[in-house]
Amino acid sequence: MSAILEVQNLSVSFDTPRGEIQAVRDVSLAVAEGEVLAVVGETGCGKSVLCKSILKLLPDIARIKEGHILLDGVDITGYRERDMRLLRGKFCSMVFQNPMTALNPSLSVGAQIAEAVKVHRPRMSRQDVEHRVVELMDLVGIDHPTERQKQYPHHLSGGMRQRSVMAIALAAEPRLLFADEPTTALDVTIQAQILDLLKEIQARLHTAMVFITHDLGVAARVADRVAVMYAGRIVEIGTAEEVFHDPRHPYTWGLMRAVPAFARGRDSLYAIPGMPPVLIDPPKGDAFACRNEYALAIDYEEQPPMFPVTKTHFAATWLLDERAGGLGVRAPAFGSFREKNDGMCGEAQRSKVQRNKAQDAKQSLSADTASDILLDVQHLSHVFPLPGQENLQAADDVSFQIRNGEIFGLIGESGSGKSTVARCIMNVYKPTDGQIIYQGIDVCDAKAFRANKKMLQSTRQIIFQDSDASLNQRKKVCDIIAEPMKLHHVKPPRGTYRAEAAFQMRAVGLDAGYLDQYPAALSGGQRQRVAIARALTMEPALLVADEPIASLDVSMQAQIVNLFQHLQKEHGFSFLFIAHDLAMVEFLCDRVGVMHGGRLVETGTVEEIFHHPVHPYTRRLMEAIPVPVWCSDDTERRQNR
Repeated sequence: MSAILEVQNLSVSFDTPRGEIQAVRDVSLAVAEGEVLAVVGETGCGKSVLCKSILKLLPDIARIKEGHILLDGVDITGYRERDMRLLRGKFCSMVFQNPMTALNPSLSVGAQIAEAVKVHRPRMSRQDVEHRVVELMDLVGIDHPTERQKQYPHHLSGGMRQRSVMAIALAAEPRLLFADEPTTALDVTIQAQILDLLKEIQARLHTAMVFITHDLGVAARVADRVAVMYAGRIVEIGTAEEVFHDPRHPYTWGLMRAVPAFARGRDSLYAIPGMPPVLIDPPKGDAFACRNEYALAIDYEEQPPMFPVTKTHFAATWLLDERAGGLGVRAPAFGSFREKNDGMCGEAQRSKVQRNKAQDAKQSLSADTASDILLDVQHLSHVFPLPGQENLQAADDVSFQIRNGEIFGLIGESGSGKSTVARCIMNVYKPTDGQIIYQGIDVCDAKAFRANKKMLQSTRQIIFQDSDASLNQRKKVCDIIAEPMKLHHVKPPRGTYRAEAAFQMRAVGLDAGYLDQYPAALSGGQRQRVAIARALTMEPALLVADEPIASLDVSMQAQIVNLFQHLQKEHGFSFLFIAHDLAMVEFLCDRVGVMHGGRLVETGTVEEIFHHPVHPYTRRLMEAIPVPVWCSDDTERRQNR
């Protein structure tokens, strides 16, 4: 099978005032016609830079130091912008990670999709263009496409915006599609639909795809082959079967152990210790050595080569060297996991942890008093006026309570009204009807809000879903994190605002070297961590977290969720946790509410919702939860290995 894409020893650097950042280092890979290659790894490892290098979409400060890029056998390494315009869209296209910045806020969604259609098919009639737009919107799962095409990006949920970006990328039916975190903002049911859609399109058009994701379950579902990146290099590559059932690099082991399914029966999620290195001055030897519990002395001195495991499976670890005495033959992290959990596995672990949570929740429910309720949402409704005489009922008669020290999860499909409810609670939107009582204060009452404005703004904080849009692009990270304390004239506990910002950055896993960077210089996951750090500076009584971990890799998700859990236990914070990742909701939350079509269709403890759902929609959500293949009890597969 011929290779539609070949990358040979590619190195890409960014020339910054701080020095040269070696974002991609000596990467080689190939993608065959009709093949799906998934690239996985932590935020900042070089996944997006690799793809943007191929499409020549990098900023002026970036340069290809060495290597070659071949598309269909043609070397495009030296192509100029005018040459790339002939390739982009028709031969190769890209679905970007952040749909809000990829879409023009001043144009309707339909107009932007129509623009992509007309660029590649200029002779198509206006009527045919409109028909094609509706066809593409329906293809990517946007409901009521005829009406939705008239809406603007800010009218759509994050998931619907992502689907709109996908429709634009597919307008010319490209031969090679780069998908940069295409399912990050999607719920489990729509994620499954989009993945099935991509596989269907790939099979029908024989489209090759490079799929960037931090969700290992998604990679296992969609990919033919998987490449694991760390610190700008590929450290392991092979078929999906080989990488997920027979991983050989310690970094791959760490990523796979960080999924919530591995934490059943434990008090916290596993997180890879430390942080990836800053690539201005990459460490000598193996960049993963300082985080690797299986590191050898040579790892600190010499970069390991790619050792062959099979004809299609390679890993860059000295554990596979014959001098290591067979240490890399199997993954000790997986072999010892069940023994470390007192012999429990699968449903036994699941049942134990959920029984404990259910008992705690019932005790809390029986002890309820009026003073124990921090937030009381009563019959909340919100309507968005649309062009013409139509209105969109985003929230319809929603009622629930959050108690002091409780983590309440809100789940549901994109567009179900979760973010609308969160913004009404935080007074970003004014509800059409209903009451929101916070610490006995009706925050919907203008007079009561003005009288308690300082308290309400300081003790309630929100983490928005779109971190790029919620950060001031003209401010440095240090100033963004310290801004709430400055606005409320709070004396920084650690002496200076800069010292406090550095402390909060370390708490969310960011290097203090980013303090003087602007948001545009950070990756999507790094920007989200800045947004989380800003919200935590005020130590709020109520933290509304709207998809706070959606753009983070699995290891960083584990660190942030563990941080939330620590804050809740130590300070008694209450959380409204909105997420598409149902496994994280199950692990973290005490109670859960399920939203569908703007209504709250079911509420209950985690045990009740995840193991005894009543509403048909809730049951459908639970059935759509992806189970990591390496966490399943596939006895036959293990015996055959």
